[in-house]
Amino acid sequence: MYYESLQRHKKRIITVVIVVFIVIIIGAFITFFGRVGKLPLVIATVPSSATITIDGRQYSNGTQWLKPGTYKISASKDGFESADKSVIVTDKKQQNVVAISLSPKSDEAKEWASKHQKDYSNNEQYGAIEANVNGKYFSDTNPITTKLPFNDPYFTIGYTVREDSSITITIATPSPRYRFYAVEKIRELGFDPTDYVIDFKDFHNPLEQK
Repeated sequence: MYYESLQRHKKRIITVVIVVFIVIIIGAFITFFGRVGKLPLVIATVPSSATITIDGRQYSNGTQWLKPGTYKISASKDGFESADKSVIVTDKKQQNVVAISLSPKSDEAKEWASKHQKDYSNNEQYGAIEANVNGKYFSDTNPITTKLPFNDPYFTIGYTVREDSSITITIATPSPRYRFYAVEKIRELGFDPTDYVIDFKDFHNPLEQK
């Protein structure tokens, strides 16, 4: 009886199988081509139901695929303090991760947070991964920072970080002579000063009128 029923509906069953197979193939192609030129970004938020926007476009918790670049990520939820972060998505990082833990503001949110301390603790692991990956990326991108700050009795060489994780070299000295020595020191450290934007601090042009 089962065999006879199968034979009667054989064409329908084959059609359904073919349609399902085609849908799966089309879905796989859409997913594949939708990720071409993009990189995975792991987004971990607490609460996980927080509203997440990336450059104003809404996303969800978990792994998202984005083109390489710098993005502003915002997370918000009623009763919690909103939070913003800037993240650089690049294939030069071992992993692209951003972790955001929202601080409770309302009484209801504080009660929720007290019952979900484990969620906050678990998210700290993502935060540690984010910090380690970003730290390595920064030092790999700006190797001179591993030599700075450099302190001399007559000048100091340091740096400031710009939003895109590039740096500005800072040289602090009131003397034109030691400003020159500071620039030469950068060469001695193995780096070309012309590769950097240099900001001279505490420098006064002696030709300026008082």
